[in-house]
Amino acid sequence: MKVVILANGEFPTKKELIAELREAQFLAVCDGAVCHLEVLGIEPSIIIGDLDSISLELREKYAHKIVHIQEQESNDLSKAFFHCVGLGFDEFVILGATGKREDHTLGNISLLSCYARRCKEVVMKSDFGEFGIYSLPCVIPSLKGMQISLFCLDPKAKISSKNLKYPLDSLQLPLWANGTLNEALGSCFELEADSGTQVIVYKAF
Repeated sequence: MKVVILANGEFPTKKELIAELREAQFLAVCDGAVCHLEVLGIEPSIIIGDLDSISLELREKYAHKIVHIQEQESNDLSKAFFHCVGLGFDEFVILGATGKREDHTLGNISLLSCYARRCKEVVMKSDFGEFGIYSLPCVIPSLKGMQISLFCLDPKAKISSKNLKYPLDSLQLPLWANGTLNEALGSCFELEADSGTQVIVYKAF
């Protein structure tokens, strides 16, 4: 089952992403992000978080849809994710998790490795591109000319690739900058490593 989660970062403006919000069979919204949906006339399935950024008016309007989680050991995105896992969802599209404060953006991207262990698929989208996480070896769908960046979670792993403009040949990626600004040569590309590892892949739109 698929769920769309809207976090309270930079609200998407691309028509394709707005369509995902409108067409979501289940839409979980983090706290104050619901104010953006009000403007578009989109109704959330649930609103979840510590409720520190939602107006009193919206809190009252959606009182029957609010899941209030007070603990401060995780952010509202993780509260929404794990609540939805508990509801049986295993495919996740996350919107609004980047932009605004850079520390929140980095933190949210890093959470993908944790989320991937609890679901079948998770992708984080913005107006500029999308982050996905893959266990190697893998074949990753792409488009010819698509800009690709790779972020390996094991700095000692030696990564090899096929069908990227700048091929990797048993190359370590110890810095986040080491695997950026590559390009797909076709409808997919392949990654493998000398040991089991995960790679966060960014596809620029």
